[in-house]
Amino acid sequence: WGLSGLATAAVLAVPTVRLLAHPGLRAAPAIPSATLTRTVTLSQPITSLSVQSPGEPVRVVAGSGPDVRITEVLSYARPDGPPRVQDSVTGGHLSLAAPACVTADCGVSFTVTGPAAVLATVTSSGGPVTVSGVAGADVDSGGAPVTLRNIHGPLTVATDGGGLWLHGLTGGLHADTGGGPIIAARIDGQATISTDGGALSVTGLTGALEADSGGGPAYLYDVTARTATVTTGGGAGRLQLDAAPSSVVLSTDGGPAQLDVPAGPYALTSDSDGGPEAVTIATSPSASRTLAVTSGGGLLQVDHATGIRSHQALKPVHNPKGPAAPPAPAAPKT
Repeated sequence: WGLSGLATAAVLAVPTVRLLAHPGLRAAPAIPSATLTRTVTLSQPITSLSVQSPGEPVRVVAGSGPDVRITEVLSYARPDGPPRVQDSVTGGHLSLAAPACVTADCGVSFTVTGPAAVLATVTSSGGPVTVSGVAGADVDSGGAPVTLRNIHGPLTVATDGGGLWLHGLTGGLHADTGGGPIIAARIDGQATISTDGGALSVTGLTGALEADSGGGPAYLYDVTARTATVTTGGGAGRLQLDAAPSSVVLSTDGGPAQLDVPAGPYALTSDSDGGPEAVTIATSPSASRTLAVTSGGGLLQVDHATGIRSHQALKPVHNPKGPAAPPAPAAPKT
C-alpha cells in the first residue's frame, strides 16, 4: 500500500490449491493459489471515493467515525504473486482499483468503511455491490446484483440485468436494471426507474415518479407523489396513491391496470381498448387533478385507495443473488 495517512495494516496469507482450466488438456494440472487479506486504516480526510472491481464483491458502508478502513481480499496463483492494487488519495478523493485482474487470473474484493458524508462511485465487471449509509452513490454492477440501503443523497444505479434491492433512500433516484427485478422500499424523493422487462415492486415513495417496466409487472404501493407516470409495456400494473395526486398516467399495453387514489373528484381519461373497465371514484371534467389510464385490452380499474395491498409488504432481507420477482397480485375484492 502506497497511501499516506496509513494508521494500521494487517496482512494474512492463506495458501490453497485450485485447478485452472487449460483448453485442449484432459486433466488440468493443480496450480497452487493463495488468498491474501489486507486491512488498512486511513486517518486523512476523505470526502469521496471510487472503487473499480474486475468482478469481485464490493461493499461500501458508513462507519461511526472520520477514519476510512479498507479491507482487500486478493486471490491469485502463487507463482504470479499478489496483484497490485492501484490506490491513491487526491484532494480528499480515495481511488481503488485492480486493473491487473482484468486480464490476469486473479481477483480483488473491496470492503470500505468510511464517513457517512462520503460520496461513493462503484464500478464492477460482474461482482455484487453493496452500499449503505453514505451521502450519495453512482453504481454500475455489470450484471451483478446490487443492494443499496440508507443512502441520504442522489443515487444513480445500473445493473445490466442484475437484481436491485433498495431501502431507505433520501434524495433523487435514477435506476436502470436492464432486465433485472427491483424491490424498493421507503424512497423519500423523486425516482426515475426502468427495468426493461424485470419485475418492479415499490413500497413507499414520496417524490415525482417515472417508471417503465418494459414488459414486466409493476406494483407500487404507499405512493404519495404529486405526479406519477407508470408504463409496463404489457405487464400488469397497479399503482396505489395514499395522497391525492395532481397528475397520474398509468399505461399497461395489454396487461391489467389498476389505479387506487384517495377521494376525488378527478378529471379521468380511461381507455381499455375493449377490455373490461370499472371506475368507482368521483369524476368531473373540470377537476384540477387529472388521471389517465389505458390498458390496451386488459382489465382497467380505477378505485378508491383503501390501503389494502394485493401482496404482503416486502421485508428488508438481503439476498446475495439479487431480489426475486414479486408475486402476482390477487384479484381485488369488489
